[in-house]
Amino acid sequence: MNYHKIFINDSYNKIIIDSLKYLLIEHKAKLFAYVIMPSHLHLLLYIPINESIIDFMRDFKKFTSIEIRKLAQKENRYDLLEKFKLNARAVKNQKYKVWMDRFDDLIIISDKQFRIKINYIHFNPVKAKLVNEPEDFIYSSARNYLKNDQTIINITTVGV
Repeated sequence: MNYHKIFINDSYNKIIIDSLKYLLIEHKAKLFAYVIMPSHLHLLLYIPINESIIDFMRDFKKFTSIEIRKLAQKENRYDLLEKFKLNARAVKNQKYKVWMDRFDDLIIISDKQFRIKINYIHFNPVKAKLVNEPEDFIYSSARNYLKNDQTIINITTVGV
């Protein structure tokens, strides 16, 4: 799977945010932390017992991949479309592939682990040298925590 910097444009990030907003309601989930990096994203979610992370991620990937492809076509982003085609070449009956089939999930079992994951997510853009401070990265819940900024997406904040 070839990684490409898709999420450096507000229009592509809006697709991610809009999908998350919808799915949080649809799956009765809570978002505790997120960051949309140029080539990937991190989410810290609570999924209720009667819901499924697999279903959440399936719905997320299905909707966002279609919308990202449509936007790439509309913007004549042949570089992205070519990458998506290359990603799909080994997949039967699929012309474009935006996301990897898998996702990493981890069940958080302690407050300490929870805080470590939130900090990891928030410091991802700093580590990648995209910003100097976590709260300076617009597509990160660090802004929700450190600036009380819920303008991008409302999240469930906790003391960290």
